[in-house]
Amino acid sequence: MSPLSNNALFLTFERNPFPHFFARGLNVSLSTDDPLQFHYTKEPLIEEYSIASQIWKFSAADMCEISRNSVRHSGWEMQTKRHWLGHCYHERDGGTGNDVEKTNVPDRRIRFRHETLMEEQEIMLRHSQYTPDVFLSPLAESGSASGSG
Repeated sequence: MSPLSNNALFLTFERNPFPHFFARGLNVSLSTDDPLQFHYTKEPLIEEYSIASQIWKFSAADMCEISRNSVRHSGWEMQTKRHWLGHCYHERDGGTGNDVEKTNVPDRRIRFRHETLMEEQEIMLRHSQYTPDVFLSPLAESGSASGSG
């Protein structure tokens, strides 16, 4: 998301869902949009991060996680991503893929995000199982599909 552009065009900072998405654990990142139109410095992405940090009161760990997400989302080649995130950045098992020396994101946070995702996937799977008995109509159960008895 690009909060500065969003704020200028259609979505105020107060209504922007970015902090809620991030708090919920969605894999979000910051970006720029039309830097010549919406930004005031030579570093528009730094502006976006600065504004997000100030407006939404993100911590240093929050900002590092958002930056990590940004690199993961990028179209950079794998070797470039490995340079910035660590050799095993692509592993999603809750910690071994995080190189805290490079990302500055605590392993505990990565594990929490992973465990939360696994729990949510389990809930979705459990509640999406098809059970024929649940979907039978009262008429079908009584043996009269037409209802004319």
